[in-house]
Amino acid sequence: MSATPMTEALQGALVGVFPGAVFPHVYTGPLLRYVVWNYDELPRVFADSAPHASIYLVQVHLYLPHKESPTEAIQALRRALWAADFTWPSLTDASDAEGQHWVLECQYTDGGGFYNSVRVVEGAG
Repeated sequence: MSATPMTEALQGALVGVFPGAVFPHVYTGPLLRYVVWNYDELPRVFADSAPHASIYLVQVHLYLPHKESPTEAIQALRRALWAADFTWPSLTDASDAEGQHWVLECQYTDGGGFYNSVRVVEGAG
């Protein structure tokens, strides 16, 4: 996977909150507190037979032991994503018998112009 402005911004934001515990796509190691991220890319603004902007639908998965309070970690991740120009993340509890699993979903845009206004509209409120 090659680095893009979005992946660099995402990894940088998350590592600032969970140093040494941020992984793209999947993690199978021994850590009990870690973050995994993935995304879908939606190309936009087509001209000259190519897209000139993209919207990224980003998921950040926070894994914690059952007995740990997730509040501080969730808020720190939300603030870090917002500061890195992502929309304010929504939150889903996907926990199961193995531990806590919190899914933060947000968007990131590149290409400028209209599509960068998504953050303003999504984040207002």
